Amino acid sequence: MALAYKGGACEICGYNRCVRALSFHHRDPKKKDFGLSAHGLTRSWEKTRVELDKCALLCMNCHMEVHGGVTQLPGETQVEKRGELS
Repeated sequence: MALAYKGGACEICGYNRCVRALSFHHRDPKKKDFGLSAHGLTRSWEKTRVELDKCALLCMNCHMEVHGGVTQLPGETQVEKRGELS
């Protein structure tokens, strides 16, 4: 449900061949209430959806490039990114 809710493909490159290669990236880690991939935890769909709204769905390559500062999330400006990485 979460993958479908976020579009089922990487928001940067469109990758969608293997769902195991997709992950949720919190746009602002300070606003993260819980990890979406934590095993054994159950949450209501409403709480999960609220947390998903804080995330981008990314393939593993794009996810690592975002964390490495090589790629930006759609809709972010370079100034915002510089502030996050400082």
